[in-house]
Amino acid sequence: MSRLNLTLKNGWIALVFQLGYIVVQFFSRDIFLENLGDEFIGSEGTLKSMLMFLNLSELGIGTAIGFSLYTPIFNNDRDKINEIIGYLGYLYKKIGLFILIGGVTLALFFPLFFKNTEMNIGIIIFLFFSLLVGNLINYFFTYHMFLLEADQKSYVNITIGTSSYILKLVIQCIVLIYFESVILWISAELLVAVLQVIVLRIKIKQIYPWLVFNYKVNDDIKTRNKYILKKIKQVSFHKLGSFVSTGTDNILIFALINPATVAYVGNYQMVMGNVNILVSKLFSGTNASVGNLVAEKDINNMLKVFWEMMALRFFFAGTTSLLIYVGLDDFIILWLGEKYLLSQDILVALALIFFILQVRQPVDSFVQAHGLYDDIWAPVIQSVINLLVSIIFVLEYGIIGVFIGTIISQIIVVMLWRPYYLFSKGFNLNSMVYWKGFTLHLIYLSLASGLFYLFFHLFDTSRSNNIIELIVKLTILGSAFLCIYFIVLRLISQGFKDLINRLYSLVKNKL
Repeated sequence: MSRLNLTLKNGWIALVFQLGYIVVQFFSRDIFLENLGDEFIGSEGTLKSMLMFLNLSELGIGTAIGFSLYTPIFNNDRDKINEIIGYLGYLYKKIGLFILIGGVTLALFFPLFFKNTEMNIGIIIFLFFSLLVGNLINYFFTYHMFLLEADQKSYVNITIGTSSYILKLVIQCIVLIYFESVILWISAELLVAVLQVIVLRIKIKQIYPWLVFNYKVNDDIKTRNKYILKKIKQVSFHKLGSFVSTGTDNILIFALINPATVAYVGNYQMVMGNVNILVSKLFSGTNASVGNLVAEKDINNMLKVFWEMMALRFFFAGTTSLLIYVGLDDFIILWLGEKYLLSQDILVALALIFFILQVRQPVDSFVQAHGLYDDIWAPVIQSVINLLVSIIFVLEYGIIGVFIGTIISQIIVVMLWRPYYLFSKGFNLNSMVYWKGFTLHLIYLSLASGLFYLFFHLFDTSRSNNIIELIVKLTILGSAFLCIYFIVLRLISQGFKDLINRLYSLVKNKL
């Protein structure tokens, strides 16, 4: 099966399962807030952010291993694949022990961290350790899943993982409605995680019967794979930058504002996160496809695919950002009530963060495929800018200050530096090639937005009274903008033209 076919298969399977998960998640969130309260949900979000901090000790091992697997998969070198996966398991088990010790140590300070909450400290500790153990079993038992990702079989992870999440939410809703038990609600978190691990290991064994699950790692293997350790050290700094950009928002809001506000922001983040995942699922398997493409070392083909990806990301990011801006407030009111509505400034900031997150992906995919992580200073600068700006602005302007810090740090490092680094070190080209193409796509988006604005007043954009009205409104507005943007890109974007021709050839061959 070709790279494009595998990418499309990963994409549509991921999309279907994610849609099911989103439906269940939104219904369950309402039930959770009603039965558990804002403070509990806010505290849960903070605990998950703390776990993200502990997971920094993973140091980007999975990313480095994925990069290392592309070539042996391309050459069908099973011995080398077994060696790399075995080495990954060796490293992951050590990291798992470190996370366990760190988690236990962190829990000792919970009476201090949560002294201003009305929640039972025993419940908080039980919730934290359930989340911790559910996280740790992945380090000890499911590290083989990186082979599925690198081999463009991420649909297996998605099918099992998303099904498990849906099952967990359904069980938790039943527990709250019929038993009103917080303890059982937390227990479901752990039990379903264990079930997911068992099913995933069975499936991996079926797909790769030659894969050695208990691979013995000796000194020779450690020596041969020193280059992986070098990549791990480099990726660790990038993991730090990523965490500070996305993982500290809730912690800062918790510490500088209050726990309940974390729940309010969490509602928006949950919607935004699902939209982001939904769009990303369409591109599931892209990283592995790019990795295999880079392994072929055809620069002309790489550039052609890069601009196809960039055109497509702009197309989805532009359309989706518009729908977020137009419809998210309406959705929050219909879903949870006006009590949970945040300011318009925060909505604009979240939509901009979403847009940046989407259009950066082509660069990130090729950076990962080339293993370009030598710029360890960049994520450090990103982290410092993010934290300093966020703290200064949150004290002055409240919640919006946290997101201002995220936006500024993302623009400076992610949008300006990383493309320059990829084109100069990965493609060995002048970075002006990128800036010319990226600027043109900003112009295409602006042109489509301007044309859409001319017709915007023809549509009813008043507050929707029910979910059907909202769906109809978003469908009309989204379809109008999508058509305008599609025509603009089809006429003047070379990357989009190449993409359409590629898809047309695929469909024609299928028929």
